[in-house]
Amino acid sequence: MRGTMSPFEGFDNKDFDAFSESKWKSNAFNLERLEVKLKLSSLGKIIEEQLGEKLSSLEMDISEERPSIFNQHKVSHLTLFFYRDLAARKQVGSLLDKSRSIADNVMDAAPYHRHISLCVRVGQGGVECGMFIHKNSWLDWKNALERCKTYGETDRLAAILADLDSSTVDSTGEGLTEESRPVSEIDVASFISGLESADPYTVVGNVFARDDDLVHQAGFAQKLIDVFRSLLPLFRFIAWSRENDFHDLKDAIKEQQHKAQRKFSSIEVGDKVRIVNGIAAGRLGVVDAIEKKGVVKVRMGLLVMNLKIEDLVQP
Repeated sequence: MRGTMSPFEGFDNKDFDAFSESKWKSNAFNLERLEVKLKLSSLGKIIEEQLGEKLSSLEMDISEERPSIFNQHKVSHLTLFFYRDLAARKQVGSLLDKSRSIADNVMDAAPYHRHISLCVRVGQGGVECGMFIHKNSWLDWKNALERCKTYGETDRLAAILADLDSSTVDSTGEGLTEESRPVSEIDVASFISGLESADPYTVVGNVFARDDDLVHQAGFAQKLIDVFRSLLPLFRFIAWSRENDFHDLKDAIKEQQHKAQRKFSSIEVGDKVRIVNGIAAGRLGVVDAIEKKGVVKVRMGLLVMNLKIEDLVQP
């Protein structure tokens, strides 16, 4: 990694130029994108420090700057995102995996597409900051749909949307643009139906063009913090959790845990297994070791992977 992490002082034009379409699929520009990633990392630390407990149960990460399976081998942007922490992702992981085919897991392996996220996304045109809900994060958007069937909850959602800053916009598609519609012009019914039909995202937040003076200043961090702070009530309304469970998934999660425990006792070191979830789905391997908490080391030639017991079947 080149140099050390510096304080966030805003973005430069060269940061946006790192995402010119001609550079998306080339490893020759990894260093340019890495410089942007370092800035996003510094920015993320500031956001964590300022919002503190308001981001409890959320974990920070940044998307891959190199073309890889996680971005369909092209880097059109980099995203700083806050999503469910590891413990929460493990709770719902097997349920999310079951809803997708092996081909789906290979074609879109990005983990943050499966969970509602608060994001700062940098691309050639500028910066988007907002709440991103990918179509594959069905656990969250379906939770909002079910919640709004409960008496009084649609009014609660309407009040949350009405409290957002007048500059907040909404989009269904690839992301926010300067033409995105203001949230103030959206009725609740349209917002809810948009969650179900979005392809690939529903995004609520703010967009900042690369020629906006604020984007190039250290004070831009505070603006992004303010955007996140304003969106947190909407995020918490939509995001599934054990405390915000309108799917009634608690029993399903318990059953998945019981199945994993039963399967754990039936698999032994040396057994052949087939991987059914994740980027290695469909491959055969041999159990190399069995760890605690349902983790199995599976050897595939020279490669050894740590996998969840529920991701394996005996062929």
